[in-house]
Amino acid sequence: MEGQEISLKDLFGLLLGKLWIIVSVAFVGAVGAFVWSKFFIAPMYSSHVSMYVMNQDKTPEDQQGVNYTEIATSKALVKTYIEILSDDVVMDAVGDKLIELYGEDEIKSYFSLDSNGKIPDAALRGCFLMEAANETEVLKITATTTNAKLSANLCNIMADIAPEYIIRITGAGAMEKIGEAKVYYGKVSPNVTRYTFLGGVAFGVVAVAVIIIMFMLDNTVKESNDLSVKFEKPIIGEILTIGESKDKDGSAAERNRKLIMTNSEIPFNVVENYKSMRTNLMFALSTYKNKIVAVSSADPSEGKSVTSANMATTLAETENKVLLIDADMRKPVQHKNFRLKNKEGLSTILSGEKSFEECVFRGTKGNLDILTSGVIPPNPSELLASDNMKALLDKVKGMYDYVILDAPPILPVTDVLGLSGSIAGVLIIVRYGRTTYNELEECAKRLELANCNHLGFVLNDISKKHSGSYYYKYRYKYRYKYDYNYKYSYAYGYGYSERAKKAKEAADAED
Repeated sequence: MEGQEISLKDLFGLLLGKLWIIVSVAFVGAVGAFVWSKFFIAPMYSSHVSMYVMNQDKTPEDQQGVNYTEIATSKALVKTYIEILSDDVVMDAVGDKLIELYGEDEIKSYFSLDSNGKIPDAALRGCFLMEAANETEVLKITATTTNAKLSANLCNIMADIAPEYIIRITGAGAMEKIGEAKVYYGKVSPNVTRYTFLGGVAFGVVAVAVIIIMFMLDNTVKESNDLSVKFEKPIIGEILTIGESKDKDGSAAERNRKLIMTNSEIPFNVVENYKSMRTNLMFALSTYKNKIVAVSSADPSEGKSVTSANMATTLAETENKVLLIDADMRKPVQHKNFRLKNKEGLSTILSGEKSFEECVFRGTKGNLDILTSGVIPPNPSELLASDNMKALLDKVKGMYDYVILDAPPILPVTDVLGLSGSIAGVLIIVRYGRTTYNELEECAKRLELANCNHLGFVLNDISKKHSGSYYYKYRYKYRYKYDYNYKYSYAYGYGYSERAKKAKEAADAED
């Protein structure tokens, strides 16, 4: 997330919001580890034998005279003996004894023999673990294989041949076996419970790491405050998503589901979002004689047309007379939103074929008039930048209190930039979790180069599951006072009720 820092509180909130993903991934990891350890890993069995190490070859009668120095020397010899017994020569001898005991055919079920019909030394060495028992002069030899009897036999063979090699190689010292290795049928591995736990923990940690990395690399807009601070522009509105939908392609069904004028089941808080946006926009335009606003976005499918339609509808619910112009002559949709014919419209007027009075749809929704795009022309950019367009806007600004232009997106085309001299400014629609800061930076550059006033942002389609972390806090803290560059305060959100007045006074007192 470019230019932003994440606190522990934010990190906790992020992971808490993704808890179901973390738990699900950890569960999958645990189940996978359980299945793998239970059915795919061969069970292993261990046996062991202990040998007492002496630094001299003593008779039983001599053992009574062993002193502390000799015991310490024996402890040091254990490491030397381990190295000797791990040598290939000793392993060859163990392998020969094992083949002699089992026979070549049977031993093949446990080891792969080399070209000489011998068990590879590395394979045998991997079966043994030799160590000093509790740091004493006792050498503990442990063998682990896929067969309990085989493990015991390996221990006994090693214990039987070890003294011979130790005496022959060192020329001194001795080892004595302490009992025989026993057969233990209890599995030492895999530990299914341990594997299951570690699998769940490992997958859970990976899930957390991926979530954090994706969050840090995510450059999309998710915080209205950060957006406002970064570009030094006000947030005119924040619109919650109306709900999940299978239609993600901007289809007519998806648009109609989000339109205030056609969907009476739109949640109350979303309707209030638009009313708050209406109030904010009216204050933002209060210092402008020109009340013409172009509504655009960085890229298509970010909600500018639906937002334009709902914005115009809510403005028309007041005493103001409002005109909505579909200025997106490449991909017009307002005639579909309001179910109007589109044979004549903006393109017809700009080409000189018809007059405004002949094309406008009056009283479509109370005080709202609609001018559709008309037939799609081959040169929409030139038409919007033409003298006819300027003349049209000069005409309608005296006829209406507010004029809303549904303009094309800024990055793909330059249409909206040609309107800079005829409008109060451009309102940029930002789609939560989709529009990136890089795209908005490019938009800002283009608007600045065209000397086009940027009025502010509308953060659209805010996910409800994320809104709790910042949206409502932001809304209730600032809904009664909003800081534009003009430094004025106003009622924000629920009108001028007694509750609103008290909240406004409390907000003022904080300053």
